[in-house]
Amino acid sequence: MHTTMRLTRRGRLLVFGMPALALLTAFVVGMFFLAGALVNQAQASSAEVPGVNAEEVQVGAGDTLWDMASEVDSDQEVRELISQIAELNGLESSELEPGQTLFVPVED
Repeated sequence: MHTTMRLTRRGRLLVFGMPALALLTAFVVGMFFLAGALVNQAQASSAEVPGVNAEEVQVGAGDTLWDMASEVDSDQEVRELISQIAELNGLESSELEPGQTLFVPVED
């Protein structure tokens, strides 16, 4: 004997609704990450200060502001250079993300 199985309303919701909800959630989370990346990129690009010579440097894994400031060929103290880098890039904290682009002051 062959019987067919029918899903109840709750069963249809579980089978079709939950995967759709998961996809929607993944899409929204992805959009937030994309928006965050675009905002960070816009902040770095708009941080150029007229009259200041700076070069773009990409942050590597494990890089710190101290490391970046130490590599600058300058007579200034490392702490002063860190302050300049933070100001040039509108940084509110010292946390850096690999792949992030920063403007670093250079001597003439």
